[in-house]
Amino acid sequence: MNYDYEPGAKNLKQNLNCIHIGANIVFLPKIDSTNNLAKEYAKSNAPEGLVIVADSQTGGRGRMGKSWHSPPKTGVYLSILLKPPLKTDQLSLITLVAGVSAIETINEFSHQSANLKWPNDILINGKKVCGLLCEMIPNKENPCFLVIGIGINANQVAGQFPEDLNKTATSLRIINGSPTNRLDVIQSLLKNIDREYHGFLTDGGNSVIKKWGFHSNLFGKRVSIQHGSTITTGTAMRIDSLGRLVLLLDNQHEEAFDSGEISLNKNYFEI
Repeated sequence: MNYDYEPGAKNLKQNLNCIHIGANIVFLPKIDSTNNLAKEYAKSNAPEGLVIVADSQTGGRGRMGKSWHSPPKTGVYLSILLKPPLKTDQLSLITLVAGVSAIETINEFSHQSANLKWPNDILINGKKVCGLLCEMIPNKENPCFLVIGIGINANQVAGQFPEDLNKTATSLRIINGSPTNRLDVIQSLLKNIDREYHGFLTDGGNSVIKKWGFHSNLFGKRVSIQHGSTITTGTAMRIDSLGRLVLLLDNQHEEAFDSGEISLNKNYFEI
């Protein structure tokens, strides 16, 4: 399914009825990275809630500099500009907001339930169907500028992923056995993000932290986190008030992590 760009953007705006997101939606056939363009708009003081959608990306990115496979007519690739009135150490909570919103959309369209992998991936049957990339834009004034990039594997078929992703990636079409309307997915996703973001700004992070835990099967399991050259092993306990993963170490002390590479049952998960 191709995007009908101008009508698609117009219809989305008319049907969203959002508080924070979607007053301005830009559809493009191809771009290097939706996050890059959103950051350029931010430098020009674009309003909060700007959405950039592309049919394909030539330089789509995930965390830690890894690429995000973004061929045309298959995936959902979009970025959202937010300006939350938060301190720098609270920004990881926005990743949780994005994750909860995205998994609610994935589960709306998937015939099988998905799981959140802290902090930025969504898996179905252990394979990645969605990835998140939140980037802060340096800004001397408050509120800060933040871009949320989201990639959803919607209509890829078996064998369409690059060889190095065939065993680790999946799509809604592979799971369901039929194609998914990408505009419907985008509409659901933007509505969910607007609702969760509004709730977060109104009530703080407790609700989104609880929702994140509900959609994850990580807690109570023994994991190792590689952070730089250091590897720490313990039991995953919870997400703390700053959005960090808390491990109970073997010495019974707790330690919180905001990033790293996590391994579970000898299989590494990059976070």
